[in-house]
Amino acid sequence: MSERGRLNELLAQLNDAQVERVRVFVEGLLRASSADAKHWTFDFVEKFVQAKVSAQRDRAGMEVKAEEATCGGVTKRALWEHPPLSGAAVVSYAVPIPPHLRALQLQFFIGIRDGAQLPGDRYVAFRVIVNGWKLWSAVKNARAWEPVTVKMPELASDVARIEFQTDGLGDHRWNWAVWGEPKLIADL
Repeated sequence: MSERGRLNELLAQLNDAQVERVRVFVEGLLRASSADAKHWTFDFVEKFVQAKVSAQRDRAGMEVKAEEATCGGVTKRALWEHPPLSGAAVVSYAVPIPPHLRALQLQFFIGIRDGAQLPGDRYVAFRVIVNGWKLWSAVKNARAWEPVTVKMPELASDVARIEFQTDGLGDHRWNWAVWGEPKLIADL
């Protein structure tokens, strides 16, 4: 008996409510596969093992890892990037960009993790560097996620060097900086 035939036998044994649950599940699978065929994604948290971690000066005091982080009571998958005593922490990726991509965007959230005792008059700098050029930057001291979308330059058929940097701006204490769910997204 084929897999489809066996599946049909199993479906025949279900009540109407169970069949409805299966229908909803199957429609979700079909939507997901259809969406996957139209979009390309590079997940920086998922690919963290491929990242190069460095510091502009000395690594002392720096903490960098991929782990869940909570900002404003909301938990997300994140890159933790507590800057070193002096200078910036740098997490860099070499990202192969497929040909024929359209509308390439970098999407992420920035935040300071809950529990940080960062004074209200001190900030953490967040920067995105692409192929040696600063493409985006901001300073932050609030313990809440802030969504960011950055339109990327034309990079199709290239290997892009993308860096996430955080800088304590002279004082690294309590700079529990995190990048939530950072991803490159494009249409195919």
